Amino acid sequence: MAQKRSKKTSWLRTFLLFIFTPIIIWFLAFVIWFFWRDITKLFDKKGTAKTPPAVSRGTEKSQPRRENKSQEKIPEEDRRKLDEILKNR
Repeated sequence: MAQKRSKKTSWLRTFLLFIFTPIIIWFLAFVIWFFWRDITKLFDKKGTAKTPPAVSRGTEKSQPRRENKSQEKIPEEDRRKLDEILKNR
């Protein structure tokens, strides 16, 4: 009766397979997690990520107003200081 030859796999190949397989899977999971919004934009029918409209509108409107107020306050305070210096001279 003919004997079947069994393939001998080296222990190094098996060891490297057990080491590199989890590393590759974790790397792919990290890349997917990092670029998740870009990936969802690719497959979204509308071309935009699904975000609640109130949240996106509220953050966009509130940020420029805060910047404008801070920019206006600085010149007013400087003007007052300059007026006081000019009055003292």
